[in-house]
Amino acid sequence: MLKAFIRLVRWPNLLIIALIFILAKTQIIDPIGELSGVVSCLTPLHWLLVASATVLIAASGNVVNDIFDQDIDVHNRPDRLVVGNALTEQQAWNLYYVLITFGVGAGMFLCLQMGNISNSLVFLLTAGGLYFYSYSYKRQFLIGNLVVAFMSGLVPFMPLYVEMMCNDAEWNRLPWAPVLVAYGFFAFLTTLLREVIKDMEDIKGDQLLRCRTVPIVIGLNGAKLVVLLLVLMLVAAVAWLQKAWLQQHDLTSAIYFLVTVQLPAAVVAARVVLGSEPKDFRLASTLTKVLMLGGILSMIVYRFTLQ
Repeated sequence: MLKAFIRLVRWPNLLIIALIFILAKTQIIDPIGELSGVVSCLTPLHWLLVASATVLIAASGNVVNDIFDQDIDVHNRPDRLVVGNALTEQQAWNLYYVLITFGVGAGMFLCLQMGNISNSLVFLLTAGGLYFYSYSYKRQFLIGNLVVAFMSGLVPFMPLYVEMMCNDAEWNRLPWAPVLVAYGFFAFLTTLLREVIKDMEDIKGDQLLRCRTVPIVIGLNGAKLVVLLLVLMLVAAVAWLQKAWLQQHDLTSAIYFLVTVQLPAAVVAARVVLGSEPKDFRLASTLTKVLMLGGILSMIVYRFTLQ
């Protein structure tokens, strides 16, 4: 049963979220604060609470998604079915209730510790957004994709959000915006890309349940065009940054993104354009995770370019 629980929360996705959070704090927020002479007012308990809230709420979203997707997953991925196979629906709901209670509870306790309970609204809205994404949004044209992508784009900002709870005047004046906006946009764009590819992989089951995903509404070729446009946006955005890095003689960053982001993005686009079967799109979806990981780890490279 424990193995089924671990599969249900999709631990690789949770590790990526935790990695984004940790690297955003240690490689961006903390170094910029130190260089600017701003001391963090947060204790290890505060960081533990916000990290736990972020990961647990994300895990609850994965669980409730599989609960509502049982009928679809029977057709799309019967070999990987957890709810209704390894676990009963009631067991899955129980896990969801535990995760959402501890996740939102950790966020609310953090805000109480910081002296402003209204800040916990971000945790409540995220939990609600993930629930309604699984319940309804993901079956609608593009709305579900955008909701998940938007929430992914918020993760790099969470460490800064907590810092600003107790010292917003100091942290507002620091030059964090361009960096975090860039990583937030990267997380948004790559998540949106992966969501569209996943819809292409699941098109048969989604059609049976009358979902209105991107490939169902505009066709498989139309969805391939959307993927190409997203990849072009990503590659162009990185190329714009590379131009600036080369002007600053930062060859390391330029080469790093070429190898870990642009080349994998080109491979993803090729797999999608040439693909026609679910297995083709499944591979492209997996490659997108590799691309995401490469972009996330670039925060370490950024840390060493700070002067």
